[in-house]
Parts: sequence; C-alpha cells; structure tokens
Amino acid sequence: MEGPHAAAQLFAEAGLPIDVAGEAERMVPLNNLIMLYEAAARMTGDPLLGLKTGRAMIDAYGTWVAYSRAAPTLRGCLQRAARAIAYHQTGTALRLSTSGSRAQFTYHIFGLRPAERLQHLQHTIPALLSSFRCYAGQHWKPDWIELDVAYDQRIEAMARALSVPIRSGSHAMAFAFPSRLLENRRNVRSEPLSQPGWRDLKTMVQGRPPNAFSALVRETIHLDLLTGTAQINGVADRLGLGPRTIQRRLKAESSSYRQLVSDVRMERARTLLAGSEMSVTEIAFRLGYSDSTHLTRAFAQSQGMSPIAFRRANKGL
Repeated sequence: MEGPHAAAQLFAEAGLPIDVAGEAERMVPLNNLIMLYEAAARMTGDPLLGLKTGRAMIDAYGTWVAYSRAAPTLRGCLQRAARAIAYHQTGTALRLSTSGSRAQFTYHIFGLRPAERLQHLQHTIPALLSSFRCYAGQHWKPDWIELDVAYDQRIEAMARALSVPIRSGSHAMAFAFPSRLLENRRNVRSEPLSQPGWRDLKTMVQGRPPNAFSALVRETIHLDLLTGTAQINGVADRLGLGPRTIQRRLKAESSSYRQLVSDVRMERARTLLAGSEMSVTEIAFRLGYSDSTHLTRAFAQSQGMSPIAFRRANKGL
C-alpha cells in the first residue's frame, strides 16, 4: 500500500529486520508482531487494517486450523483449537466456557504486552468467524465480541464493519454465543472437509514454537542475526526480560548465551554456504564476525572443515 521504503521503515519501527519477511520458517516474538500491526495501521491511516488483513488470511493458518475445522461438531472444533494452539504460537491460550444457555470462546494473551494491540486482535476475528461458520452457517455472527483494550473510536468502526456489538475493557478477547450451537455439526456441503493427514500433523508438531527457554532464546538470536548482531540486551528486550534473568534461566537448562550464539551462527553459516552465492566474507559480516578469518576459524573448529570445503561438498543440497 505504501511502497518498499515504507515497508522497511515499518519493520524498523516494530523492531524487526525486514529480511524476516523473506524467511517463511522464521518465528517472531508475539509482541513484535503486535507492534508491526499497530505501526502499519498508523502508517496507512487505516483503523481497520488488522481486520482487512485478517480477512485475507482466513485460511492461511496452516494445519492447526485445518485440524480444528475437521472436527464433526463446533464443540470439537473449539476444543481442538484450544489444545493445538501451542503448535501455532506460545504465550497465548484459547478457552471454551459455558454457563447455562451462554458460551464464550476466549483468546488470552499472557505476560507483558504492548498496550496498543487492537490491530492484532482485529486480525484474529475473521478466522474465528470462518471457523464458527463451518458449523453455524455462512452468515452467523456472535451475540457480541469482548476486547481486552480500552474504548476508543476505532472500536465503533470495528462494530460497524462487523455488524456485531463490541464490549471493550474485558479481561480477554472473546466471542459470546448461545451454548446450544456447540452441538451443531459441520456443514460439509458449504464447507468441504479438509482432514489433515498423519504427515501433516507430524510436521505441525515438529515445527511447533519453542517451549524450552533455551529454544526460545535460540529462535530470538536467529531473528537478531538477520541484522548481523545478537547482543544479549537486544534479545532481552524482545523477550521482556533482563540479561541476568536470561543467563540464569539458560544456566538452569545447562546452556549459555554465548554457546547459543555460536550454535546459531554455525547453523546460519551452513544454510548460507549451501543455499546462496554469498562470498565467505559477506556471510561473515552477515553473522556479526569482524572479518572472514574469524568465521573460517570458528567454522573449522565446529564443522571440521573450512567454509569453502563445506560449500563444495553441499552446494545445491
């Protein structure tokens, strides 16, 4: 909408290297994603950018959503989504609750998070609506939507766009609906069944976000190395923790920040040597080494061969 220069500015404002957009397998901290949506809405001047983005992403959530929507009833769909969200993202939870004739499906975001997160919440709504409509009909709407943000005029714009009442200031985002809908069966005529196979589910489990702390730090180092640096202070800022806390928790897992940086550098070096035409010098600078000699020495000690020898043996694999 705004052009490539604006995109670079947008990612910088959200604290993300723009190169992450070209790495489909790279995970980003949820807080950075939230800030990215807010910055994009400010840049475009569109208070409903999150909602519009979500409408373009209805079926783009992968195996997690396909597995949920393959359940025979709405109750089963929501229960599957709540169980399997850990294979899509961490720091959040989905919960189904009922009280008599009323039910709520709630999206919780835990821990420290940006106060401005309305756009992120907006982008989740179309996919949730789509899942409900697989069982309740194509034109179904919740009785109301709750949001865990303070009221402002953007919420009125959301309510008009969705034709659904919105209540702000709640403890979490939620859809409210009659509990009798939970037993509705999937409408296979209007929504063709897409049942994930065993291989799909295995891939989803293997590709889950990190659950061990050291794995979380490793993934954050991967992200920071896209800009050629991986200082512990920067990683600490992304995770909302102090550097000493990171060191202490890594030690409890028999790991260290220095070792994780070394491991990630070697992993990215192998990937770039085998899959790109970059020179060893360029790769060295990309990974934060002062020159190619330091990379060559570290690579030989870790891999038992020089970067050039590794590239010859693995080019095109």
